[in-house]
Amino acid sequence: MRELEKITLDGVRYIVWDELQGESPRKNGVALLLSARNGIGADTLLVLPKNRPLALRAYANDGSEIAVDNGARRAASIALENLAPLANKEAIDRVEVRLTDSFCARLFAADKTARIAG
Repeated sequence: MRELEKITLDGVRYIVWDELQGESPRKNGVALLLSARNGIGADTLLVLPKNRPLALRAYANDGSEIAVDNGARRAASIALENLAPLANKEAIDRVEVRLTDSFCARLFAADKTARIAG
């Protein structure tokens, strides 16, 4: 089982994946994970690399890598340090998400299938 955090910040839904707990999915796996129909349903996947924790990466719901903006940095810091909303002025929702082993297998199989077919 894999535990992730889903953080909604200013209307944007982020999933935070910490690579200290395991490798992150690739493009097709990211698209599956962020899919509202087949996955968790989010706008952006934030990946915290295990070898360089300050080198945050962000992916869109189609699996492509995107620029890390200030909202993404705030969501990552909230996930890392369990920060509460500042003076309750920010609308922040935090949800713990648990992925089953079978869903994680589907995430990583999605990329293997694409490599074989492509």
